[in-house]
Amino acid sequence: MKKIGTLLAITLFAFVSKSNAQSVIENINSTLKNYIDGTEKGEPDRVRKAFHEDFQLYLISADTLRIISGSQYISNIKKGKKYNRKGRVVSIDYENNAAAAMVEVYFPETNQLATDYLLLLKTFDGWKILHKIINVTVKDEKDLTALPRENEIHNIEKTLLDYMEGTAKSDSDRIESAFWDGLILYSVKDGAVSKITREKYLGFFSNDKQYQRIGKILSIDYEKDAALAKLEIKMPEHDRIAIDYMLLLKIRGSWKVIHKSFTDKDFKLNSN
Repeated sequence: MKKIGTLLAITLFAFVSKSNAQSVIENINSTLKNYIDGTEKGEPDRVRKAFHEDFQLYLISADTLRIISGSQYISNIKKGKKYNRKGRVVSIDYENNAAAAMVEVYFPETNQLATDYLLLLKTFDGWKILHKIINVTVKDEKDLTALPRENEIHNIEKTLLDYMEGTAKSDSDRIESAFWDGLILYSVKDGAVSKITREKYLGFFSNDKQYQRIGKILSIDYEKDAALAKLEIKMPEHDRIAIDYMLLLKIRGSWKVIHKSFTDKDFKLNSN
């Protein structure tokens, strides 16, 4: 009976865990649909509902960073006007109260495909899109000047390593080289969005102290000059593991972390 009971408990736990994960994905997807359908159908209130008040959009234009605020973005959506754009959710990844998503939007009239990388956080008001970077290409474009994919991945990895190794070794120069000047780090604390400026964050690593930070790149996805990365940072001395979601853009030939959101969970070095 004990074995049957244990097996039943494990089965129920797995079912509940799967059910909870599905519920989270559905909630995130609902927010993404408000953004996708709201822009397509001319429903600015739905888009506003999807965005956090700090929302900003970042893209590279003529090798220069361009920033569009959430209010500016929403003001361009005319209520009741249908837009010839077709969006779809490609992927969703989440850890606790932080998430990242990839959305594709196709514009038939111009044969352009926009790739959106989005950072989301779960607040008192539900899942909100905090930031977005975008890359737009012609669907049948053949960019003969682009680096081979493995070379570009290597360049993105180099930026991420500057961040991971720089924070482990208190090498502020390497951290600065990885970060865009206006970067802000976002997380959720007691249901509200918490922010750390780039300058304050750099101050944590200005004492030449060596930290027990074991960094690992979990995934990278990119389209031309826009990228999304997920990192795992183990901190054994604090029994903590952080998950970082990072948006990167290639600015004047160098990949920079534009924004970062993170969450954490308990971690034991000797746990299974």
